[in-house]
Amino acid sequence: MTTFPWHHRGKRQSAAGTAPAGAAPKPAVEPFWQVLGLGLITVLFGIAVLVWPSHTLHLVGALVGIWLLVAGALRLMGAFGHNQTAGRRVLLGVVGVLLLVGGVACLRNVATGVVVLASIIGLAWLLSGIAEIVVGFLARGTVRAWLVTLGVASLLVGLAFLVWPGLSLGTMVLLTGITALIIGAAEVAFAFQLKKGSAAVRPASPAEQQ
Repeated sequence: MTTFPWHHRGKRQSAAGTAPAGAAPKPAVEPFWQVLGLGLITVLFGIAVLVWPSHTLHLVGALVGIWLLVAGALRLMGAFGHNQTAGRRVLLGVVGVLLLVGGVACLRNVATGVVVLASIIGLAWLLSGIAEIVVGFLARGTVRAWLVTLGVASLLVGLAFLVWPGLSLGTMVLLTGITALIIGAAEVAFAFQLKKGSAAVRPASPAEQQ
């Protein structure tokens, strides 16, 4: 193997995408804590919907409202992160505000029918899916694949809620709980993938370089 001078070796590593010592790692498209929080609250929401002993429209609406409020708050907190670009701030901020509005509407018992509540849930999934896809196309590699896959899954779930004819309360409960568990678990897995990727690009400390 040919040995290059140190300055050529540094250029070679930079061209390959490895950050030189002392350089800050490129921030993740979405913060680890935000993705993990969204995944955990979605999983807990899915479990609560499925295992609650009795299901009424008011109860399901309250659970959906709490889920949307927490998810919207996490989106807004992520929008104000110092590593976000202006475009991502606007996108995450708009989605966060809309989720909060949907959550308040559910808690104020605006959803007086199954169709209305299903429409709110469907729109929430659609908005989340659009945000994931748009942010995903700003990323690269594995992160892009994860985000686009999650976004497409959210879009499909949202469309199912909006176009399902004659959706009953029992069917809506099953669909809501199962899809929340699946997508929430995928978000948790993606969060740890983000953390693993961030650790891989973290520059070595002077002690580690010796």
